[in-house]
Amino acid sequence: MITITTYNIRLDTTADAPWAWAARRPYVLANLQRLDPDIFTVEEAEPHQFADLAAALPAYRGFGIPRENTVDKGEAAALFFKKTKFDALAEGHQWVSETPDEPSVYPGAATYRIFQWARLREKASGRQFYLVTVHLDHISVAARDFGVKQILTTFAQERQTLPFIVTGDFNMVPSDTAYATMTQTLRDAALTAEKRPDPTPGTWQDSEPPTYRPGQTATRLDYFFVNDQVPVAAYAVDTTVSPAGQYASDHFPVTIAVDW
Repeated sequence: MITITTYNIRLDTTADAPWAWAARRPYVLANLQRLDPDIFTVEEAEPHQFADLAAALPAYRGFGIPRENTVDKGEAAALFFKKTKFDALAEGHQWVSETPDEPSVYPGAATYRIFQWARLREKASGRQFYLVTVHLDHISVAARDFGVKQILTTFAQERQTLPFIVTGDFNMVPSDTAYATMTQTLRDAALTAEKRPDPTPGTWQDSEPPTYRPGQTATRLDYFFVNDQVPVAAYAVDTTVSPAGQYASDHFPVTIAVDW
């Protein structure tokens, strides 16, 4: 059994003061430490936020490219795995655009978007699988449609031969065409896991700027999609409120358990 968490930790912005990253960071870390996933992905991780995660969680190896360049500017869709449990056989990234190998924006999208991937091997079993994490555009329907098609096309061969998992913040709801495209090919773990909540809970506070406080309506924007080789035993959304009385992010951590 392995557990995988996806968590949009929200970028560091002065607009959130006094609940900006410096105040929220201990509680984001506390959530990850409490959930203790074997693998986790994060979205909106600016370089200093990525560095904070790596420093505070040394049991994990992480990689993720800032989306506006490859060094120090922009948010990352990053992937972390426990070094004692997995080896990374290959890893890479693409921009969600018509020029995927260089920092670029899809026409009509609000900003740069990127996905990160890894081919991992579980040390105990030798089992290999692919994990992709993405943060799609929040404005452009066409960019989201392009993004999911790009992922499916990029890994068309790999997802036929190995377990394949796509996760992250898709900025879409189940009525969107991007969701229909994904579920024509892959399974939505929230609906197909053996153990799952009913009804399916939301994952993002439907508010901008975020309230960070309980009581706000939540919308499902964060997903796990898997192929038939990934037996999802459980799906859960964690809505733990920090001791400060606020959520650590405007998104909730979402976790699946995979029972090979």
